[in-house]
Amino acid sequence: MSAGPPRRALLLGCSTFADPSLARLRSPRTDIEELARLLRDPDHCRYEVATEVDCSSQRARREIESFFAGATFGDAMNLLYLTCHGVQDNQGRLYFAFTDTERDLLGSTAVSAEWVRECVHNSRSKATLILVDCCFSGGFIKGMQARSGGPNVETLVQDMPRSTGLAVLTASGETEASFENSESADVRPSYFTDALINGISSGAADRDRDGRVTVDELYDHIYEQIVNGPSPQRPRRLGVGEGVLVVADAPTTTPSAEIRRTRLLAHGIQGWVSFDGETAIVGKLTLANKPKGEHRFPVGRLSGVVIKHATRLQHGFLQLVVGGAAPAASQQGTLDFTKSANEDMARLHDAIQSAIDATHGRPPLEPEPTVISPAAASIEPTSYPPAAPPWTSPATPDTTARPAAPAGRPDPRADRRNGERDGEQAARIIPMATLDGLAVCQFDVVRWLAPWRQHWAQALGRPATVPVWLPIIAQHIGGHAAPPGTTASTFYPTPEYLVGFCSGMRTTWDRATADRLFPADRSTLAGWMTYPTDWLSLGKPFAAATIDDLATARRRARRAKTRQTALRTVLWVAASLFLIMEIGAIGATFQGDWTDEQGKPIGNPVAVAIAAHLMFLLPLAGLSFLIALDLRRSRRK
Repeated sequence: MSAGPPRRALLLGCSTFADPSLARLRSPRTDIEELARLLRDPDHCRYEVATEVDCSSQRARREIESFFAGATFGDAMNLLYLTCHGVQDNQGRLYFAFTDTERDLLGSTAVSAEWVRECVHNSRSKATLILVDCCFSGGFIKGMQARSGGPNVETLVQDMPRSTGLAVLTASGETEASFENSESADVRPSYFTDALINGISSGAADRDRDGRVTVDELYDHIYEQIVNGPSPQRPRRLGVGEGVLVVADAPTTTPSAEIRRTRLLAHGIQGWVSFDGETAIVGKLTLANKPKGEHRFPVGRLSGVVIKHATRLQHGFLQLVVGGAAPAASQQGTLDFTKSANEDMARLHDAIQSAIDATHGRPPLEPEPTVISPAAASIEPTSYPPAAPPWTSPATPDTTARPAAPAGRPDPRADRRNGERDGEQAARIIPMATLDGLAVCQFDVVRWLAPWRQHWAQALGRPATVPVWLPIIAQHIGGHAAPPGTTASTFYPTPEYLVGFCSGMRTTWDRATADRLFPADRSTLAGWMTYPTDWLSLGKPFAAATIDDLATARRRARRAKTRQTALRTVLWVAASLFLIMEIGAIGATFQGDWTDEQGKPIGNPVAVAIAAHLMFLLPLAGLSFLIALDLRRSRRK
């Protein structure tokens, strides 16, 4: 393979830190060794690689500045990889931590993201990729150590000129953590870096099979691998400029070779669908009938398949429905076809649907294919309403047999309504920190539950804690939430119920944000969950509170405010009355108008005046003191 324009890479990592508040990390050294070995591959990557592990911040700054100063306009790619702790200062600015970093002295002992951006800005590089797998101290679930608090990596692309080809791939979202495996016997790369290495080395990241791995393809591969793995993180992509950034070369695999290995094949308009009994492949072609890309759908990921037959006047379509997602004409698993392909597409539909039913343990449905009208294409795929026996401990699963699903197809509309109702109830009992992860997944419940389901599987047979909300959800959506070995994993809901369940959870979230139970903006929500909650009397941090907890706290706060307003009103009215009476007493004293009941002047008006003033002033003083305390407390709040 020809050498081509040079590709350069600088890999920096740190696993040990002098500051005791920064935990030691296992995988950075392995991350760099494995990634460097891959990037030096002369057949596909051909990078000139420089590495530094466990160096000081001054050494790291020198290496970064030297790396970008040596970049030229003709470089095919300049790649900077950082695996370490990410720390934020009081203003939210991101710093990369190295061996000598001190949290209280970030400006002089850490590498600022703003400074890295300036190095990129001042360089001559027109193709730059920054991979950020930065970390922070803490834990999430057993077997995982948190590696990133999601500091604001947008600093790296802020105010960069559009002519700069710069992309940034991060291990997690701005309010999430990324993870490394902290319990495996062998030290493995972090989940992000492992997906990165596997995608390039295996060629799986070359989605369109054109022999090149672009930044967009690499991000899609990493995202898919991580969201379907044990880590709950969600990678992000940032970038500026235009054009395609190529990271590495990959072996070219023609679509025809893939198709020949399949048993069923149907051609559509500018594409094809094939099925080999385990994986459905939807391939797309360009207008020149050249391969544009393929999308693979293992049967285990699918919850249904929808078909609309073509007529002489209207094209039909075949659509693969991923679990937890609503069908839409823009999905990657959709292919249009003409009337001549009706028979082939019907055979494919039946084969794929039968495989899905067998995988999920559903009874076989009627043999005829599902035919829907264009208007019904937006109706999401139904579940047999699950029975919900009392839940027992995960370590000793309940073995109560579930009733068999009713014969025939259930009513899709009723099934979806049942799912929406159950989803609304379930969303109200999930802690805010976990519910926020569902919002990040765009309310794709199946994808969101994947790491929790694996955590539950690891907890079976061991004295481990499973969140109380997880078995409750499993009672509704079965094996999508519960791992094998539990009663709830013995059934799967049909697509309509599952889509209704997702819709119900989204509706509950939207209603709660509309009622201002919590902020809808995720960056605001992240800070909001760190606030103290004493004034709401929750008894727990915001992150651990549920929507029901927040609603109850709001009702309690409103009742308290109503009582406080009523008492404050009484206090001010009483103080006003005593003040008016005291003013009247003062006027009577100066004018000598003190008289008895018959209207005759009192013989000892001084004593009467003193008694009257005391009778009005003492209560007025007490009320004034209470008013001052109330004002001070209000101002403090």
